[in-house]
Amino acid sequence: MFKLYSPAIRDGYLDAKYGIDTPDQSTVSEGVPQLSFPFAWEGAPEGTVSYALEYMDYDNAEDEGVIWIHWIAAGLPAGLGELPENGAKTEPSLIQGHNSWALPYGPYEELSEAVKVGFGGPAPGRRHTYELTMYALDYLPDLKDGFYYADLRNAIEGHILDRAVLKMYYGGTAEE
Repeated sequence: MFKLYSPAIRDGYLDAKYGIDTPDQSTVSEGVPQLSFPFAWEGAPEGTVSYALEYMDYDNAEDEGVIWIHWIAAGLPAGLGELPENGAKTEPSLIQGHNSWALPYGPYEELSEAVKVGFGGPAPGRRHTYELTMYALDYLPDLKDGFYYADLRNAIEGHILDRAVLKMYYGGTAEE
């Protein structure tokens, strides 16, 4: 069975250091959390050539009217079984796309390209549920850094062997 797990998730909550509530504000650039959390996977199906991933906040639709894309990436080779802390910045095989910090309106317009592509962590005003989905693919998609979500969806269509999902909360408390 293909599954994801992370030592950064305890009792269903992502450790605060991987989002806007981090005690180490040096990992936040232009108000966008930049430190990606560690995670690992196992049980990928036979024939897996590469992996793609998406890290989404579906609860954001209630707050801002859009589902928030925190991270989309592809290019992870089949032989890899984990990404360490800050892997979004250190794993050379990753091909990373635009996150929702790239929205072309409001305060987001002024953000640099450096925070609009790659991991842009959680920054909710209340507790949100996040989903990291990893796709085991039968090929290596031909994507370039800076691709968009539709590019990823089109590239993996018909090539998904299996998927694994890891859900977590960030922000607020268990009582919310």
